[in-house]
Amino acid sequence: MATTVTFKRGTSFAGNVAFNPSQTGPQNLLGTTVTSNIIDAGNITYPLTVVIAGDGLSFTLSYPQSTAGWTIGLAKWDIKFSTGGSVYFTETMRITVIDEVTV
Repeated sequence: MATTVTFKRGTSFAGNVAFNPSQTGPQNLLGTTVTSNIIDAGNITYPLTVVIAGDGLSFTLSYPQSTAGWTIGLAKWDIKFSTGGSVYFTETMRITVIDEVTV
């Protein structure tokens, strides 16, 4: 089941993600390419900036520009991992983008 969160446009978008290695997969994200996009209800794609921590066990995602123009409604988001010729995706997450009240 997809995760859905509410996000008020105009708010800074950033988050930290912990990497929990499995016994059969990579033990850290060093050497892995991590990319992520959000596509809003207007079908506009917003590429996120990804910074992997030095130990490869976490990373930050952020959208460095203003989110004030994001279309209100249901957006979708996932994270892509590419390593050693293999590609993996997270589940698709849903973001309900709502309007700000105070401008």
